Amino acid sequence: MPTAPCSVPSAAAAGVESAAPGQVLLGRYELGGLLGRGASAKVYLAKDLLTGRDVAIKSFPNPRAGGGGGTGREGTIEREAAILRRLRHRHVVRLHEILATRKKVHFVLDLAAGGELFSLVDSSGRMTEDLARHYFRQLVSAVRYCHSRGVYHRDIKPENLLLDGAGDLKVADFGLGAVADGNLRHTMCGTPAYVAPEILSKQGYDPAKVDVWSCGVVLFVLAAGYLPFNDASLINMYRKIYAGRFRCPGWFSPELRHLLRHVLNPNPAARIDADGIMEHPWFRHGAAEDGGELAGLMRGHEEEEASWFKTEFKEDMGREMTAFDILAFSPGSDLSGLFGAGPGTERVFVGEPADAVLARVEDAGRKGGHTVRREGKNNHAGPVYVEAESGGGIVAKVTVFKIADAVSVAEVVKGHGAEAAAFWKDWLEPAVKPPAAV
Repeated sequence: MPTAPCSVPSAAAAGVESAAPGQVLLGRYELGGLLGRGASAKVYLAKDLLTGRDVAIKSFPNPRAGGGGGTGREGTIEREAAILRRLRHRHVVRLHEILATRKKVHFVLDLAAGGELFSLVDSSGRMTEDLARHYFRQLVSAVRYCHSRGVYHRDIKPENLLLDGAGDLKVADFGLGAVADGNLRHTMCGTPAYVAPEILSKQGYDPAKVDVWSCGVVLFVLAAGYLPFNDASLINMYRKIYAGRFRCPGWFSPELRHLLRHVLNPNPAARIDADGIMEHPWFRHGAAEDGGELAGLMRGHEEEEASWFKTEFKEDMGREMTAFDILAFSPGSDLSGLFGAGPGTERVFVGEPADAVLARVEDAGRKGGHTVRREGKNNHAGPVYVEAESGGGIVAKVTVFKIADAVSVAEVVKGHGAEAAAFWKDWLEPAVKPPAAV
């Protein structure tokens, strides 16, 4: 799970690791404590010595440091930089500049001094409906703006929703984001409990509708204190998501229930969009008493962006372009691993009968020189065991779980050792994945 990149740690995290206290980065930023870390980056508190303001610095290993001419990580960093550079909205974490050394690439970002949005929940673990509406308005405004700029977040969840020093929402962590491109409609991405049902089908999706679905899950969590789609079994949770089965708690108002039914509609063609949400009575409730906040959100901050374009953007365009200025339209790699599979386990969404998948698995096992046996009720869904003829034990176990008529999940539990790893790469992975999959 990506680390919220710009939030200040709570008091409980007082003893957090420090990045060489007092070290000055490129003569401009004095580094402080470590705020968080992710799979490929660390985030530090820092002070801008020129302006005196506090910022967050997200540091990545420089993908070109090894002299190999770049790696896959380079494309990921460029894509996130490209996304952040085209966004200027008061409810989106802002990228101020990019710095680089021989070993590191640094993003200088807004500091979310208020921490995570979830820090505002009450003792019951939820927010009042009015407070949830306040932050949901800011979230939808930010998402609507991103979509207008051709940007799709694709991993909206509470951990990526932060607060600035004034208590306003900041959408953060665009590490799984993408810009408008036809291929992104087939890229698996997101976090299991917040993922839209159409992503599970792998039949292509509208990324704007996917973000709207995730916003709806966030709204439900803020107002209820728990997830709308949850189950101890990941497969059962997928089934609930695909069918759109959820139940609102008794304290939800009728208007909120109505909105959620339209946002969490499993049919993306019938799902409400961001503009429709902004016109919904629940969203607009109390607009006359909010001091113009809602009107400002609905204008889309045209004046704010125009001011930025006249100053910073024009100045920025006058300098020499770097690799991090090139807009990376890549939709990213297959992120199926985020969907709950642990070490040694792979899950692949398929749109064909279990027998077809398992038949390919059995054929791959025999061609790989292994013994194959299928077990389970009626032998239709498996599991299929692939065993080493040399007596080395299980090389792989494959089971297919049906989620809906056109959607199943093939779960592969890989054996240990080099033989199992080679079998997965050379034989089993191509067999499990649908023939049309890229």
